Amino acid sequence: MEKRFREYLKHFEKLDYDVLSDEEIMDEKTNLQVKTSILHQELVRILIGIVGFLICASIFLSAGLLGGKIISFCLAAIMAVLAAYMTMRYKIIADVIKKLEMFVDKLSML
Repeated sequence: MEKRFREYLKHFEKLDYDVLSDEEIMDEKTNLQVKTSILHQELVRILIGIVGFLICASIFLSAGLLGGKIISFCLAAIMAVLAAYMTMRYKIIADVIKKLEMFVDKLSML
């Protein structure tokens, strides 16, 4: 998915905005809005995963502190690492959305 959006961003970087007709501008805007909504849905899915991993990490950490078992600490660390990984994915997709919104603004000004 990331490769597809990188190619889509390259398409907009190479696009000559001076020669676009009104219909082409509207088509590009519509495509951008669809792509942006897809990415927003992906961000929501990632946020749900992040919150789930953080809740699990908290539960395992509290179980480890109360029970003193090392496996709970290990599971808490694994969940925290997974939450950090999901956070990095979230940041990458959020950057792509910012770039897409910049192109929407550029198309709106035409």
